[in-house]
Amino acid sequence: MTELTTGIPAPVVLTEDQVREILPMNEAIGVTRDALVAQAGGLVTQPDPWHLEIPGVRGEVHIKGAYIHGATHYAAKLATGFYANSQAGLPVSSGLSLIADAQTGYPAVIALDNGYLTDVRTAAAGALATDALARTDADVAAVIGPGIQGRLQMEALLQLRKPTELRVYGTNRAKAETFAARMRDLHTWTVTVAATAQEAIEGADIVTTATPTREPHIVGEWLKPGAHVTAIGADMEGKRELAPSVLEVASLVAADDIAQCRRVGELQYAPAAPASAAPASAAPTSAATAPDATASDVVATVALGDVLAGRAKGRTAGDQITVADLTGLGAEDAAVGTYVAQALTG
Repeated sequence: MTELTTGIPAPVVLTEDQVREILPMNEAIGVTRDALVAQAGGLVTQPDPWHLEIPGVRGEVHIKGAYIHGATHYAAKLATGFYANSQAGLPVSSGLSLIADAQTGYPAVIALDNGYLTDVRTAAAGALATDALARTDADVAAVIGPGIQGRLQMEALLQLRKPTELRVYGTNRAKAETFAARMRDLHTWTVTVAATAQEAIEGADIVTTATPTREPHIVGEWLKPGAHVTAIGADMEGKRELAPSVLEVASLVAADDIAQCRRVGELQYAPAAPASAAPASAAPTSAATAPDATASDVVATVALGDVLAGRAKGRTAGDQITVADLTGLGAEDAAVGTYVAQALTG
């Protein structure tokens, strides 16, 4: 690391290829698991995410960051999804991460990763949730959304599970067919392209949804008893992939962060219990906090990190329908950023 004229060490600037080499998927899964466990255990200092929409081009900008207590570094991440880019043949996702020394505050690494760190930790979280909550004999997987994140979700899942069948659905049939061909190269499973989301989901043991939609397109009636759903598309107010019926049939929802999911995840649409249905032991709430307090009383909700750490139960019966609501954590960005910074120092 060189020094600036003031004597402060200059940050190392990394390209996307360098970041990918430092943090492959198999390493990202362990790092992300640690972040989820720390988050659930209250060992993270993390501000609320910052979101910006760019009208006209379907643009989204997300800024997240955190410090995991005791870590050598903290991180702030900017990630974008400009969905009109695909019409111009450009990647939808981009971004960068700033990773700083937790002792001095000085920036240590600027990762010009084009959103890779966000993508890989999101995929890792999805695979961890699916592995923790899906039945041990789950064999048929379905992915809704054959984009970059859908691909990475399946790559991460194959690190932990080995389904024998994958069903793919996307609104663009040609894109779905290309995706399916790539999936066949990853694993010896039967991969088919479904004509509808319903066709992909009915009978599936594992359902992964990776779309940026604001119109729910997955309904509870399609889910077989014992199915698990990992939903990663909702990460802003107004975004949703699951119809209310999915949460109505679910026995358990595991959230990467319960409060955040109630604000911007699928839990923002959870059926609200009547005020009279609140547990008698519940502490009184103010008018400002009452809606959040009852937003998911009708479905059991736990922190995914607590399930991973064994502090909370996940699936307890084979016929339960379970859901993972993943909105993406600053803690995950801090964890993968710290891993990258530490890799540079040995």
